[in-house]
Amino acid sequence: MNVHNEVMLSIDTIIFDFDGVIIDTETPDFLTWQKTFQSFGVDLEMELWLDHVGGRSSQFDVFKHLQDLTGLTLNESEIKQRRRQEYLDLVESYPLMPGVLDYLDICKVNALKVGLASSSPREWVEGHLSRMGILEYFDCIRSIDDVINAKPYPDLYISCMDGLSSTPKNSIAIEDSLNGVTAAKKAQMWCVAIPNSITAHLSFEKADLVLESLDQVKLIDLIKELLPNRH
Repeated sequence: MNVHNEVMLSIDTIIFDFDGVIIDTETPDFLTWQKTFQSFGVDLEMELWLDHVGGRSSQFDVFKHLQDLTGLTLNESEIKQRRRQEYLDLVESYPLMPGVLDYLDICKVNALKVGLASSSPREWVEGHLSRMGILEYFDCIRSIDDVINAKPYPDLYISCMDGLSSTPKNSIAIEDSLNGVTAAKKAQMWCVAIPNSITAHLSFEKADLVLESLDQVKLIDLIKELLPNRH
């Protein structure tokens, strides 16, 4: 079945988030901070972390929280540097998220435009895409370096669609966070949410479709499921 023939009058663009969608960079972030807290005999509460990652709170200073819990004056630079290296090492051991490569292949075979919109720096995003050998799949990449406002503002998605000469009604965003879903819907796109292990308990009611992973449904079936809901 040729996906492009089926959907060329409806969907022609897929735009991925990066962190948590292409690769799980968020679980290692929590795990390495949790390990750091435990090394000082205190716990990093999941609820506070969820507020930070899940998008329900805009500010959470994890190091200040560590210092407050321990009551100690800690060497911020040393602790953050050590934790950061542990994080980078752990992230590099994680594979692509399930179904991602299949979706990228299907998009390319069927001439669908592929974009990426991330609130992370371009160096971070493109470095990992290159390492995993999938950079060439993306026709347009927009990072926090390209816009003034990160998600939940729609700037990243609007800029990426502009770069692809795409329109919101013909574009699907694939997200894993509330901030990302909000950004996509503010950009008036279709949005598929794939909650990760950190955001799984949150309500993604703003998303048009919620999946456990991309390998749960083929791209053509995903699009067909969305289309009956077209306004």
